[in-house]
Amino acid sequence: MATQAQLDEARSALHQLMLGRRAVKVQKDGRTVEYTPATKRQLEDYIGQLEAALGTGTRRRGPAGVFA
Repeated sequence: MATQAQLDEARSALHQLMLGRRAVKVQKDGRTVEYTPATKRQLEDYIGQLEAALGTGTRRRGPAGVFA
């Protein structure tokens, strides 16, 4: 079950990556997972999963399509 503390930790880790840290560690499912700029998208996905489980966050829209 997702907790607010997990979400806060994941958001903080993403913030650190955005500030230029080379790697950040997050506790996930009882283990430590390391994220790097190359795996930033996976961290964003994890944050989305936590937000969905907690019923928080914002819904992201996909890119707009071009219609002719």
